[in-house]
Amino acid sequence: MPSDEFAAMPAKPRSAAATLLAAALLCAPARANDSAAELDAGGLVLVPEPGIALASEDLSIGLDRIDVSYVFRNRVDESRTVRIAFPLPPIDGRLLSASALKLPQAERANFVGFTATVDGRPVEPALEERAFVGEREVTDLLRRHGLPFNPLRFADLAAAEKRLGQADWAELVKAGLFPEGASTTEAPNDGLWRSEAKFHWLQTFPPGTEVRIAHSYAPVSGFHLLDPKEAARAGYRATYCLDGAGLAAIRRLHARAPNASGHLRAFVVPYIVTTARNWAAPIGRFTLTVDKGTPDAVVSFCRTGVRRIGPTTFRWEARDYVPDHDLRILIVLPGPGPMGIR
Repeated sequence: MPSDEFAAMPAKPRSAAATLLAAALLCAPARANDSAAELDAGGLVLVPEPGIALASEDLSIGLDRIDVSYVFRNRVDESRTVRIAFPLPPIDGRLLSASALKLPQAERANFVGFTATVDGRPVEPALEERAFVGEREVTDLLRRHGLPFNPLRFADLAAAEKRLGQADWAELVKAGLFPEGASTTEAPNDGLWRSEAKFHWLQTFPPGTEVRIAHSYAPVSGFHLLDPKEAARAGYRATYCLDGAGLAAIRRLHARAPNASGHLRAFVVPYIVTTARNWAAPIGRFTLTVDKGTPDAVVSFCRTGVRRIGPTTFRWEARDYVPDHDLRILIVLPGPGPMGIR
C-alpha cells in the first residue's frame, strides 16, 4: 500500500510470562479492555477468570470514537456471575502541559460518553474514579479539599483552587499534587496527579452459552505539535513503530504545510489490550480496525500484516491471540492545531 497511508515497523517481541494476580494489581495503572474484577476495600481489582473465554473481539479505533464488540463463552457447567470492568487509560496531570488534551464531555460524570449493551440490551455501568501520585493514592486527599479526581476538569479545578487557604496549599504541594510555589500564582495551576477511571457492572454468564457485550466511548485523545526532526528521533520512532516509509510520509506532509511554522498535529489514541489475558484462553479471533479520518493523514502503530480496507481505514487480524503489548495509535494530520495547549 502507499507509504503515506500506513507505516509501521514490526513490534518488538516482549515477554508474555507474567501472571496476573489480584495482589499484584492493587497498585497497577488503569487498563483498557474488558476484564474480570473484584471489589475490595480499596476499589476495583482486576483478577483472572479461568472459566470464561473471550471467543472474539472486534475493536474499531478512530479519533472521535472507539467501538468494541466481544463474544464471551462460559466453558464450565454452571452459571458464573462476575464483575465486568472496563478501565480507561490513565490521565496523568504531569503530562498536560505538553498536550492539548480535553475531556469529550467535561460537563458529565461519564466524561467519555461510555455506553454498553449485553446481547443488544443496554446496561448502566457504575463509574469508579481514583487518583494517584506515583503509586500513592490521593483520592481521599482530593475529596477532602474539594478537588476533582480528574486533572482535565479544568473549570472545577480552577474553582476549587480559589477556595484553598495557605495551609491547604502547603499540604497539597507537600503531597506532590501541585508544583512548588503554586499558591502564589494568579493563573490556575495544573494538577500533578494521575486519574484512573473504571466502568463496571455485574454480569452473569450461563453455562455453555455465548454472551455478546459491546461498548462505545469517545477517547480522551490530545495532540502534540510535530516536525520531521522530532519524528526522526529514535525514541519517537520506537514508540509508534514508525518506519522509514512513515517518516518519509511525514516529511512530505510537512513540506505541504501551509503555515509558517510547518508543525503538524500528531494525535495519539491509546488502547490497552493486555488485560484480555485475564480470561480463560487466548482470544479466539481478534480484529482491529483503525480509521485515520482523512486520506492525507499518516497513521502508524505497532502491528505487522496490516492491510488497507478503505480510503482511510486499515485492518489487522489475529487468531488465538495473546496480547503481549498495548496499542498506541499515532495519527499525523497536516496544519497547526488550535491555540491553547496548556
